[in-house]
Amino acid sequence: MKKGMLLHKLIVAELALALGHGTFIFLHAPAYGWYLSFTAVGLTISHSLHNLIAWMKIRGFFPPWGTRLYLITLLAAQPYWVVEIYANFSFFNRDQTLFTTTRPYEPLFRDPWWIFTTCFLLYIIQRGYGCSLVQLIRISPRFGVMLLFMVISVVFAIVDMCAIRVENRLGYPPGMEPFWKLAFVFKCLSDTIILDDFKGALDRLGYHYHPDGVPPQEATHARGQSSNRLVDCVPEASLKPPEPVCRPPDMV
Repeated sequence: MKKGMLLHKLIVAELALALGHGTFIFLHAPAYGWYLSFTAVGLTISHSLHNLIAWMKIRGFFPPWGTRLYLITLLAAQPYWVVEIYANFSFFNRDQTLFTTTRPYEPLFRDPWWIFTTCFLLYIIQRGYGCSLVQLIRISPRFGVMLLFMVISVVFAIVDMCAIRVENRLGYPPGMEPFWKLAFVFKCLSDTIILDDFKGALDRLGYHYHPDGVPPQEATHARGQSSNRLVDCVPEASLKPPEPVCRPPDMV
């Protein structure tokens, strides 16, 4: 972790908050339910923090209205998580059934921002650099691994949405299927790889297709630790987000 990098600190916080959840299996009632609900609070915060981190990594490609839309919708989802925390506690400690009602909506308030981030990143690479995924992986294998983890996490998130429906029909306790856990593991893995290599991979990719730009080493040195730009060696026009077909006047 680089000193003074807020993004790196948030990624560490995301991992630390989620670590405790799952260790409740070593406890017995009544400590089991209380510990599970307590660690679920950290996991819930980690989910929202992950979506915020995703925005911080791609905000350089957003127009102002896109940033506002992303953050406003993310903020609007937070009341659900407050209800979900209470529902989780009441289900595992007071035998109330509110959790069986709120749990099916969990993917809707957790995954859309990450699915959008994955699709948007693939789109911006194709549009801004004009290369195929095979060429991208050849230039930066670690960046290719990161994209693979992102796609796998999205697949597991979609499977989780389907599994919830089956789970309810079979009468199983909510949250028992492993798919949301696997999706979260791959989300954290992709965050860690981005922490180490995201800017460098984009610099190498940009310089490969725009050799008349600033070399990656010089671009990295020129940015220093205080810069938040993702790519300096690619012409600005190549990374400019597409203009929306109809831009709402209140979001200009």
